[in-house]
Amino acid sequence: MKKIVLFIMAISASLMFISCTNEDEVALVEDEQIFTLQALSSSSLLSYQEAVVEETAYSNPTRGEDVSEPKITTEVENIDYYVEMMDMFLGDDNLTVEQSESDNEDYQYLTVYSVRNINGEMVTYKFYYNEFDLTAEDLEEVPATTYSENPENPGFRFSDEDDDLVIMGLEGILIYGDLTYNIEGKKINNGQQEIYRLRSFIDEENFVLVNYQVDVLDGDREKFFFKTVENGEVVSESKVMMFTRNDRLHLKLEFTEGESYEKYIFNIRTEGDKQYIHIVYEISDGVEVEEGNVKLTSEIDPETGDVIYSYDMSPNRGSQYQNSFRHRHQYNNQVNTSQA
Repeated sequence: MKKIVLFIMAISASLMFISCTNEDEVALVEDEQIFTLQALSSSSLLSYQEAVVEETAYSNPTRGEDVSEPKITTEVENIDYYVEMMDMFLGDDNLTVEQSESDNEDYQYLTVYSVRNINGEMVTYKFYYNEFDLTAEDLEEVPATTYSENPENPGFRFSDEDDDLVIMGLEGILIYGDLTYNIEGKKINNGQQEIYRLRSFIDEENFVLVNYQVDVLDGDREKFFFKTVENGEVVSESKVMMFTRNDRLHLKLEFTEGESYEKYIFNIRTEGDKQYIHIVYEISDGVEVEEGNVKLTSEIDPETGDVIYSYDMSPNRGSQYQNSFRHRHQYNNQVNTSQA
């Protein structure tokens, strides 16, 4: 799986987690709110690995001719890796957030999120968590539910080189459908800025790492950096920034590899009584730059319940292309939520 990125942070526009200026930046405000957005986004990306995705249709007007296909026809498969999450969280402003009394004795806090996707279905997430202050001298109060006993890294299962700068910790689980993911978070103060680091993980070899930080030189820019690790190997790295334009939330996603890059800007639009995802893209191989638009729609197969995403790709120069992917989830209860 390559170039997977998650932009579920867009959910924050519907939560009371952010304040939007008239122009562009979207600001997050509280520790718990930032950690929660990181937990939702990273866990949802892990849940994609539980889905079976099949290419079901492809239409290429230039097939058979001596005409090279545009770059977007190759990259659309990468778009499909994360579009399911876009569907869930940008599909509708109808989102509810409920702080509830935790019914799990291992965790002090519970937040329940429900959002309606563009197909009208309600999707619910339950986030159970504990927080602890690492500025205190007495670390014996740190919960031992999920953490190691590494004396150089007190309390945490994952080690980072700046663990000595951690001032706050978070541990918990996020439940999505039949899947449960472990969560570990750290708030770091390095003297110049605060960094929020969170992992949603199955085990030490399979996780999504999210770093959130405010740009040191430009305090108005807040960015999320994602890294996906499968079987101990880094399979993707990406950057996401949220902004508003014309009172509409947008997400800018960037992938960079040497002089090559991909940039995508996403937002939700309405045509008649139907919503769809509009994508403006720019792709460069270091020599040539391709630009264009993608119109993304979805439907539910009434017989199987599978979600079918259809892409109408329109490069600024060239013909129109279509592609479809069928998503079939295979949820299971084998995710390890016990800590060895």
